[in-house]
Amino acid sequence: MRAQYLDAGGLDLTGIPPSGSDGPFVTSDSNRRSETGRVAVAVLAAGHGTRMKSSTPKHLLPVAGVPIVERVIRAGLAIEPAQLVAVVNEELLDLPDRLDLAGKFDAIVQSYSYGTAGAVRSALDHVQPCRWIVSLLGDSPLLTGEIVQELVDGAGKTGSKVTILTCRLSDARSYGRIERDGRGNVVRIVEVKNDQPECRAGETEINSGIMVLDAEWAKDALARLQPNAGTGELQLTDILDLAVAGAAKGDPWPIATVEAHPDVALGINDRVEQADADAVIRRRVRERLQRRGVTIIGAESVFIDETVEVGQDSVILPFSMLTGTTRVGAGCQIGPHAVLHDATIADGAAVRSSTVSDSSIGKGSDVGPYAHIRGQTEVGPDVHIGTSAEIKNSRIGPGTRVGHFSYLGDADVGERVNIGAGTITANYDGVAKHLTRIGDEAFVGSDTVLIAPVEIGKGARTGAGAVVNRDVAAHATVVGMPARRIARREPDPEDAGSIDTTGE
Repeated sequence: MRAQYLDAGGLDLTGIPPSGSDGPFVTSDSNRRSETGRVAVAVLAAGHGTRMKSSTPKHLLPVAGVPIVERVIRAGLAIEPAQLVAVVNEELLDLPDRLDLAGKFDAIVQSYSYGTAGAVRSALDHVQPCRWIVSLLGDSPLLTGEIVQELVDGAGKTGSKVTILTCRLSDARSYGRIERDGRGNVVRIVEVKNDQPECRAGETEINSGIMVLDAEWAKDALARLQPNAGTGELQLTDILDLAVAGAAKGDPWPIATVEAHPDVALGINDRVEQADADAVIRRRVRERLQRRGVTIIGAESVFIDETVEVGQDSVILPFSMLTGTTRVGAGCQIGPHAVLHDATIADGAAVRSSTVSDSSIGKGSDVGPYAHIRGQTEVGPDVHIGTSAEIKNSRIGPGTRVGHFSYLGDADVGERVNIGAGTITANYDGVAKHLTRIGDEAFVGSDTVLIAPVEIGKGARTGAGAVVNRDVAAHATVVGMPARRIARREPDPEDAGSIDTTGE
């Protein structure tokens, strides 16, 4: 549903160029920009969010993998404003650094301590002179850059002192209701405690809490605003009274609206609303991926962060989670019951009922079921990782086979290596962790224990159950506890200089 620009009498101005504009619209792939003068954005995020019952500030809690306030800030930045400021409490003054957006916006403490009007006034004191100030609520994660741009365009089209983003809801709940006069002019916002229930029956136009203000007028009006009689706070919605009172006969009506999809009104005040917003965005993410050629089976059981990318013809099976900066290539199979976090999965790979975190899986490799790959592990192409294997902080070369119930920690494994079932690298000596090196084409027998630091040479073999506590030469075979050499195979000519020819 596209936003609509409505003037005083409800006339739809959508598609009509703004009068007095300095130039035409500039259209891009992501949003439209209109030359409506210098625009600043204020994100109101000073509340503590006590109803969230969390030690983490409300605005930093995630929705589909992205902090709530970051979603709002990115929506504001999408219109390329001249300046963006987040009005926060002292706890979040380092917000730009926390969001890795240093230099993109400023964070300031609210200097006028009463309500949303004080927050906007604080922002106006901080920003450079501008034509419009866009006021965004820092707990509105379903807001998008396109909606913000259309709201600004709406202000430019009407030239109103106040332009409100409204929605129509079948259940107005606790939202402020938009009240219009007989000619369709917005005259005030009626809060639920001051309203009659019959005025909220059925579909109701509500205030989303997001608006654009004529900045020069707003700076003066906010300085004159009196505390709300009901709350004792300076409420931004009360600025409508000043706009109406200052309207001269014959002037355009000072308040306009832009109507948006009902989802935009969803603010986060508790964990239930956080879950509601999370569900909406994750559904959108799944639909976007499906339209790009990804098959998702049992979609409602699959959870994918908005930051995740999945290639064409990949299949995501039920009860899988893809989070963080995960990247999945084309033609992959993920799941069922797979968990990927900050993982990179190359084309044609399969991860079945396994966890991969902070690691990469090479092209055509298969993992699981019930494997755990973690800690910056790099699995090369055409590798098999067996059932219930665990690999941590290791490199696994192309064509290697890692048997079931194996553990490889801090290991550098070459190409075409066989790691037998139950193999363990004993990488920790009680003080420090040590590296195990396994050369190309080595054969590590089942239940081998490799006590690091240790190196297994190219083409070497260990017998089943061997406990290896010293290096094994290339092409040698060792067995027993502790392992001892029993044979040496003839090396390839290129390895002749590396064979251990000495006796035990």
